Amino acid sequence: MTLRESAFRRRGLVVVAALALALAGCGSTDDGPSAGPSAPKASPSASAPPKAADGTDLKACADGQCEVQVNASADLPVPRGFQVASVRVQSVGPDTVTLVGRPLGNRSGGFCTGVKCSSSSAGGKFTLTLGPASTGSQNGLKVTVVAVGGGSAVLRLAPAA
Repeated sequence: MTLRESAFRRRGLVVVAALALALAGCGSTDDGPSAGPSAPKASPSASAPPKAADGTDLKACADGQCEVQVNASADLPVPRGFQVASVRVQSVGPDTVTLVGRPLGNRSGGFCTGVKCSSSSAGGKFTLTLGPASTGSQNGLKVTVVAVGGGSAVLRLAPAA
């Protein structure tokens, strides 16, 4: 190999090495997080409740069994056989749901179990305030809070046992 061939090869290697380094530095010019393994993963909001089995279809409650996502002022249809004339979501807080309603007839009885739970009945109305995983009952209606947060709640309605 001549001196000239050797110099040509060295220059070729230098060009190839420089090109490899330049290509390694290519990529997005975005200054945001990289898509590599250390990039933070997008996650759903911790305050948003999970999806309800019946979604936001409040009519699914008309038969007395449903799991729906509700916001404040939602009217929940329930069978008259539960001895409850109406149920309305009065408010949804960061960790409580308050329901108000009217019992049918002279009979009015309720209870609740769980966190941040209260039940009251007066003046022909009842109020249930329920926290996460709490269950309340009024006459023949049972309401369980599946999740609450993000301005909405997932409620499960069923016949009281």
